[in-house]
Amino acid sequence: MRLSRKGVITLGFAFAVAIILSGVGFAKAYSIQAAYDEQSKQMELYKQELKETQNQLSEYVQYKAMYECIQVERNQLQEQVDELSK
Repeated sequence: MRLSRKGVITLGFAFAVAIILSGVGFAKAYSIQAAYDEQSKQMELYKQELKETQNQLSEYVQYKAMYECIQVERNQLQEQVDELSK
């Protein structure tokens, strides 16, 4: 079965449109992939920054607890000095 001239033109046009649309789809998929990769990198940076902040906060809490313990000991020693001074 042979296609008419009009059928060949229509089929060729449909093929060209399909190629163009697939190229557009590929470009859009590539663009979405690039945006996803960028967001993934940004999320990784946020996670690293959060981890560093949590570590720093933990260190500050540890120092604060040590300071409070030293203050309690200092107060107790001062009370003992005051009692012995009487």
